[in-house]
Amino acid sequence: MEHICSSTSGKVTSMTSQSWVANKAVAMLKKDPTVGAMKILKDLQDEHHVTLNYHTVWKGKQKAATGLYGSWEESFRMLYNYKAEIELRSPGSIVEIDTTTHEGEVHFSKLFIAFKPCIDGFVNGCRPYISIDSTHLNGKWNGQLAVVTALDGHNWMFPVAYGFIESENGDNWAWFMNQVKKAIGDPPVLAVCTDACKGLENAVKKVFPQAEQRECFRHMWHNFQKYFHGDVFGRLWPSARAYRPEEYQHHMAKVDASEKVYPYLRDYHNLLWMRCMFNPAIKCDYINNNHAECFNAWVRDIKDLPIVQLADKIREMIMELFGKRRMIGERFTGIILPCGEVKNAKASTDWSGEVKNANKEDERHVVKTLTHECTCLQWQHTGKPCDHALAFINVLQARNFVNMEDYVHGRERHGMPVVISSNEGRGRRSTRAEARCEAGAMRR
Repeated sequence: MEHICSSTSGKVTSMTSQSWVANKAVAMLKKDPTVGAMKILKDLQDEHHVTLNYHTVWKGKQKAATGLYGSWEESFRMLYNYKAEIELRSPGSIVEIDTTTHEGEVHFSKLFIAFKPCIDGFVNGCRPYISIDSTHLNGKWNGQLAVVTALDGHNWMFPVAYGFIESENGDNWAWFMNQVKKAIGDPPVLAVCTDACKGLENAVKKVFPQAEQRECFRHMWHNFQKYFHGDVFGRLWPSARAYRPEEYQHHMAKVDASEKVYPYLRDYHNLLWMRCMFNPAIKCDYINNNHAECFNAWVRDIKDLPIVQLADKIREMIMELFGKRRMIGERFTGIILPCGEVKNAKASTDWSGEVKNANKEDERHVVKTLTHECTCLQWQHTGKPCDHALAFINVLQARNFVNMEDYVHGRERHGMPVVISSNEGRGRRSTRAEARCEAGAMRR
């Protein structure tokens, strides 16, 4: 006789309750706190041959998480204990909590965390450049996760600080930026890159008045395309990427054909988004806020955890990240990659030369190795030899005149070895420029 009861016909049934799901989900959450409700649903259906309702699984997961991590109310009450533990275990770390009082009740408002190793790593080993962004949290507390990231000598995202704020308004960003200043001080040379957020923009201007303020070009570009189209729209990218002012002006002259572009940019996007205006001392030519977005993607699957558990999970991820990079770094020798054995230079020379790029209609640039300069200006902005400089230095190194390691900026020498390639981090090819040092082109 064929069974027709709901438990064997694969129908949604009340027999698989939230408590049953919670009991099964505990082991999954212990193994992977980032596991989602859909993954739990699929695994339980496959293992137990039942059909589950997504809402039942989601509620069951919440019950399991509460059993493992405690309730949201308990998490908020643990904040000051968590702060004390960090300050005890990692002296020099900055942990600040801000609360508000409403009808006699104290409510959580903001949290800021900067671990001592992150502070020291930024001050001693990263470029003077920070990127700031925030992302919405998915839990019961509908706040924002704010993050400060930097760029290390290997062009990798380096977490400096993070925290939680109620919303993206001027007061919250001002409080957050004051904590950032408490952590990293007031560097004499600093660039701060943000998205199109007026509250954050004003806070940066108030707390770091001497800093170079940059705007993420990608966000500006998305706003720009709402009002302008056609050739005007397409010319913005080469304008932003140009190192030389004359090249920027060439493209912007075509952009300004509508006579409405410059007023729009002046009124709504007056921060720096073009490379030619960046301070070369920063040694960072990024026009997008990509590595802050990388951090947001990194924590995407854990944003529904209670506050203390989320803060501590990010701490664990940072520790694992630093440990992994330390292991990678210990496998290499020298300063740059590919590291290979490089012979010492026979003498200290100040050779300069003209380099012709056959791939770009015989474009020519003058490279000055003594001052680490190229007329394309890329070397000055990034601190790493551009295509033209690499081609010329390779010729000199082949003749035992110079050592490649002497041409890496000091910021590249901290921590990880550095890959010397053109447009690193942008997915383009490594250097293939051809140096044609013709008779008389090389000179002292």
